[in-house]
Amino acid sequence: MINLLAVGSALAMAGPAAAADTLLAKTALQLDKGSVTAELWGDRLPSGYSEDLLVLLKDERGKLVTAYAPSIKGGYYPMLEAVQVKLVDKKAATDAGNESVSEAKQAAQQLLVSVGQGDWQAASEFRILDFAERNKVQELFSSADSMGLVSKAYSNEEKLYVTLKDGQQNVANLPEGVSSNRIYYGGLYSLTAHDLDGDGQQELLGTQQLVNGKQNVADVGAVWQLDGEKKWKQSNVTIMTTSPTPKSNTVNDGKEVATGVILPRKMVVPGGEATYPTFVSHDVELQNKINRLLQSECAEYLDSFYQGKADMAFKVITANEHIISLQLISGKSKFKHHHVNINPSTGELIKLNQILNYKDPDLMPLLRLLCTNKNMMLEYQPPAEWYIEGKNIFLMQNICGQDEVAGFALGNLHKFVLDKRWLEKNSD
Repeated sequence: MINLLAVGSALAMAGPAAAADTLLAKTALQLDKGSVTAELWGDRLPSGYSEDLLVLLKDERGKLVTAYAPSIKGGYYPMLEAVQVKLVDKKAATDAGNESVSEAKQAAQQLLVSVGQGDWQAASEFRILDFAERNKVQELFSSADSMGLVSKAYSNEEKLYVTLKDGQQNVANLPEGVSSNRIYYGGLYSLTAHDLDGDGQQELLGTQQLVNGKQNVADVGAVWQLDGEKKWKQSNVTIMTTSPTPKSNTVNDGKEVATGVILPRKMVVPGGEATYPTFVSHDVELQNKINRLLQSECAEYLDSFYQGKADMAFKVITANEHIISLQLISGKSKFKHHHVNINPSTGELIKLNQILNYKDPDLMPLLRLLCTNKNMMLEYQPPAEWYIEGKNIFLMQNICGQDEVAGFALGNLHKFVLDKRWLEKNSD
């Protein structure tokens, strides 16, 4: 690993009739004169590719405020997110009666637009739109910014050579098992907004991937901050090589599910990395609901990463029409796990007492009898941590800092299963 410190389209005013006919994404957005709803419209082709993209801003009554065609030709998995990357006006925050900048809820936000350029493994196009001037929308994060940090990359004699756009040249050992073939790279793979220093202004954590064939060989990450002249300053540039992984290792892999797709978002900084899941669906309301849930469930692990205490990863354990079982992973040398089980149709959390009949007095005695992990303590009710994989349900407890797991065949628990669909084969 090498750690290196590195020092629009025109406004298209149009009515809804001029917009393409498919709502692709939407989010609430705070502007200087109140809250609006940002909608992304486009023509979605049978392949899933969307083109003719148009952002519409609507007020609380649904009246069109402005419209803008972002400089993205099209793509897959479109998403919108409200961010706050501009410098917060401290005086305005004080005048608004806020005690601190962090409480400046009335500060205007910007809109992060992300559109994938292939499947979940491909790069994405990112734009940040500023609506401070309704008739002159600005792309604060442009097409050139979305192309990332790398200007040249190649390998030779077990070495990886990377030249950044600022001219810095870097050399690293190729990961073991990677041959000296051509190195490919596209634009940014991921872009995340987060206020790292608590000043009310969010920084951007971007990651670009270097690929040898189908194998990711390195991640190039950096932190961007927008200055008062609306120029991006880069810091904490990091080149982190990655070792080949077998196909059976699906940690941090995306996954198509019954109602959408799970996408990884990756951050790389000096000394650590974090990858967390997001969800994209043709059902915009379902997409937003599941992403709010994932943000809540990932919050603790992401906070640990931002504080430099732990890395983060995730794994899709099961994804079918009945359940999405995700495993969230946090740690450095020792790891803890948290499982999120989601109904893919409703976006609601699935609780274990919705699957097993806790009221049956025979449940716990049978679980104790069938449990092969003698370190587990199954007393009054099953533990809160659980997941389904194949025809088995797994229960997990953290005992003295160690995760203890026991698996049970659902068929052996048929007496207690409330909905017999869980007895069907749960395959991906």
